[in-house]
Amino acid sequence: MEMEKLSLFKECFGVMEGEMQKLDNANLSQLQSGSIKFESKVPQLEYMCLMMENMVLMKKLKGNVYAGFQKFSRSQNVIDRFQAMTEYSNVHIFGEADAAVDQEDGIEYIPIPPDSELVREWFLVIDAPNFKSMMVAYDLDGFGVHEIEEGRNFRGAKSSNPKVVDQAVQLLKEHTKSPKELA
Repeated sequence: MEMEKLSLFKECFGVMEGEMQKLDNANLSQLQSGSIKFESKVPQLEYMCLMMENMVLMKKLKGNVYAGFQKFSRSQNVIDRFQAMTEYSNVHIFGEADAAVDQEDGIEYIPIPPDSELVREWFLVIDAPNFKSMMVAYDLDGFGVHEIEEGRNFRGAKSSNPKVVDQAVQLLKEHTKSPKELA
């Protein structure tokens, strides 16, 4: 699928079952759920991603990590974590090229065209033989609407269902370079 037409949210959200849950005041068990459709704000998305990132780092997972930050500049606060993941996994970061990135840091940066659906999507997909998980959320507001960006509203889905994760991987991997072999 062409990058301009790719929407991980549209492709994966519809295949998820279950009722929508509001996560504004969610407890940890809701955020740690293996499969959930949700509405939330930035802090809840950050927490879900942090849990998934920790799995790669703590379990030293060998596989592929696909992350979408909407804009490369939005990855700067956590770039050290993603650089650390490159010791074990192939790491691919998607985003609008609004900031300089280090092309030598072991991460593959994939620029998203400004008119692409992915510019409105925040996602993290982990594809390893012994762990599969994905979270995708659509930014309902966009940047510059809220005085505090953490107030942005998202609708999304999180899943550890291998079929859903594999569908996300198939959509994303065609836009990456051939991954290096992992030992």
